[in-house]
Amino acid sequence: MRYADLPSQDPIDDVPVLLLHGFGTNFDMNWRATGWPRVLEEAGRRAIGPDLRGHGASDKPTDHRLYLPEHFVADILAMLDELGVRAVDAVGYSMGSRLAWELALTAPERVRSLVLGGFGPADALAGLDTARPGEGDSPFDHVYRTVAGLAGNDAEALAACVRGQAARPFREEPRPEGVPLLVAAGARDTVAEGAAAFAGRCGGSYVEIPGRDHANAVSSRVFKQAVADFLGGRGPGSGG
Repeated sequence: MRYADLPSQDPIDDVPVLLLHGFGTNFDMNWRATGWPRVLEEAGRRAIGPDLRGHGASDKPTDHRLYLPEHFVADILAMLDELGVRAVDAVGYSMGSRLAWELALTAPERVRSLVLGGFGPADALAGLDTARPGEGDSPFDHVYRTVAGLAGNDAEALAACVRGQAARPFREEPRPEGVPLLVAAGARDTVAEGAAAFAGRCGGSYVEIPGRDHANAVSSRVFKQAVADFLGGRGPGSGG
């Protein structure tokens, strides 16, 4: 698994920020190109961001069973162990949010706080024929068609990823206990439908990103500032 490890030149917190990208993208596309490393550097935070399996420069198996959420979580934990990282502030977007949630459920001692961007409780794959992703008219069919043809992507691996995720539908319960939560979604994001109510049920905070949809909310200044403020409350001496 390829990953980026970007230390801060002026660190103020020894807990790194783990950035987990969305379906069909990678660390560079989802985070680096949208300015997140600079934001975190200015906040004195180390950033760690993998290319999740099936994406970017990481291996791209085509067996859907290798894309069950527990395999992604195992990859992430192995990476953190390799880096000697005890705990992280986990920030996900879209599929990365689902996996950040799974990480917090599986290893709560490794997740100090949790940010779920572009994510809600509704089934993001609703209406999708997983045997033929991209051929229908569901919201996720549109997402799949957008990303499948991007340079460096493997459509067969992405289709396998879809089937693996569909085999383990998201459930709100059980929930990560004792992990501060921020949920953020674009005002026009149909994929993250129900995000505000979901945050309330989980005892978390919610930020709506004005004028943004699922594809462009991640680059919003409002999103970045909300995350920077939220993470700022987790540092040493903050009481958070």
